[in-house]
Amino acid sequence: MTRAQAGGALLELLVVLMLVAAAGAMLWRLHPLASRLALQAAASEIASDLRVAQARSLGERDPDRAHGLTLPVGSDRYAVVVRAGGIVVPVGTRVLPPGVRITYARFGGATPATVLFTGTSWFGAPSGGGTVTLASGTARLCVRLMPATGRTRLTRTGCP
Repeated sequence: MTRAQAGGALLELLVVLMLVAAAGAMLWRLHPLASRLALQAAASEIASDLRVAQARSLGERDPDRAHGLTLPVGSDRYAVVVRAGGIVVPVGTRVLPPGVRITYARFGGATPATVLFTGTSWFGAPSGGGTVTLASGTARLCVRLMPATGRTRLTRTGCP
């Protein structure tokens, strides 16, 4: 190998190292974005499941049957539940994206971390309004459930 060839190989190695460093820096900057997107996806999924539970209860209009969610604090998953008579039975489990946790869940009703829709009211009002707070790293996002209508809102401010 001549001196010129060795210099060329060293230059190629430096270029490759610079490209790897630039790609690493970009990934480092995108990590907070990925956790915020995972948080947004989880909150949207919870809001969607709340709307589905409300729609099912309105469709049935059965005072002895209710649909809802149980959101255990500190968990990375929650349950879709149905109450028949006085017994609440989980019918499905939803797993949150990696790194997303439920840090707060409080609704009106007998069990604070559970919200149920009975369908007996005109708008399908929930057992009580409340808030679910999700966290991923330092980012937080709240899903708020309005007590009279069951409408959901996502917000980043005022999260408990």
